[in-house]
Amino acid sequence: MIRVENLSKIYDRNPVLRSVSFNVDKGSVTGFIGPNGAGKTTTIKIISGLLRKTSGKVEVLGEDPWNNPRVYERMSVIFTTIYHPKEVKVEEYLRDLGKVYGKDYRDLMAEFDLTHYGRSKLSQLSSGIAQRVQLVAALIRDPLLIVADEPTANLDPSARLEFYDVVKRLNSRGVTFFISSHILSELEKVVTHVVFINQGRISYSGKINEALDVQGNLIYVLVNDVDKALKIIGGTVEGGFIKVIGNVRDIVERLDEEGVQIISIRRSSLDEVFKKFSGV
Repeated sequence: MIRVENLSKIYDRNPVLRSVSFNVDKGSVTGFIGPNGAGKTTTIKIISGLLRKTSGKVEVLGEDPWNNPRVYERMSVIFTTIYHPKEVKVEEYLRDLGKVYGKDYRDLMAEFDLTHYGRSKLSQLSSGIAQRVQLVAALIRDPLLIVADEPTANLDPSARLEFYDVVKRLNSRGVTFFISSHILSELEKVVTHVVFINQGRISYSGKINEALDVQGNLIYVLVNDVDKALKIIGGTVEGGFIKVIGNVRDIVERLDEEGVQIISIRRSSLDEVFKKFSGV
C-alpha cells in the first residue's frame, strides 16, 4: 500500500527526514509513532501528496502521490481538525463530496449517527462529532487506504474509543490504515504493525508482536497482595504493577500456589517500546 525508500526532506538546509524507509502492508493497521518533532507530520504530508520530498522514493498504491489525482481518488486523509469553511453545514459539505465522487452520503450519515447534525455548521461541532464527519468524508471516496495524523488528539476518552472501534470495523472490510498517535495505550489495541521514527530516522518497523517482544521476558503483574507477591517472585513496583523478569506460566503458577490473586498480567506495552526506540 505504501512504500518509502531513502526518503529525505530538507527545510532551509535543515534535514527533517533522513533516509526514511518502511512499508505499509495491504490490510494492515500500522501505527506511526515518535516524539514531537520526529518527522511524523512531514512524512504524512509527503505520503498524502501535500508536500514534495527532497529525495528518495515514495509509492502509495503503486504511484508517486505528489500531485497525483489517481492516488487521491483511492486514498483519504484525516487530520486533527477539519480544514474546510467552518460556516458550511454538515449535510452541505457531505452532499457536495458525494456529488464529486458519485456516492450517496445519506447512508453513511445514518451509519455514523450524523443525521441529527445535518443542519449544524462545521464550526458548531464538538471534536468527536467533527471526527465522525471526517470519517464519513473519507469513506465517501470508498478508499483503499486511510492516512490519519493524530486523529484522536482532541477527543475525549469515549470519542477516542469510538474512533478505534470504527477503525477495526473498516479494517475488517479491507481498508488499510496508517495512523500517527501519541496515545499509545489505545493505539496498541488496534494496530497490527508499528513504525517508530526518532530525529528523522526510522528506529523500528515491523509487526507489533515482534516490537513488544524486544523487551524479552519483562512481565507486569497486578495482584491483590503486593508485599506477598514480591516475596514470591521478586521484582520492583511500578505504580500498581510488579515489574519482573520471568516466564508468564511460571509466575502464574507460583503466585497461584501461594494464594495470591492475579488481577492482570501482561508483557511490555507499546509505551515501554516507545521509550526504547525513541531514546526517551
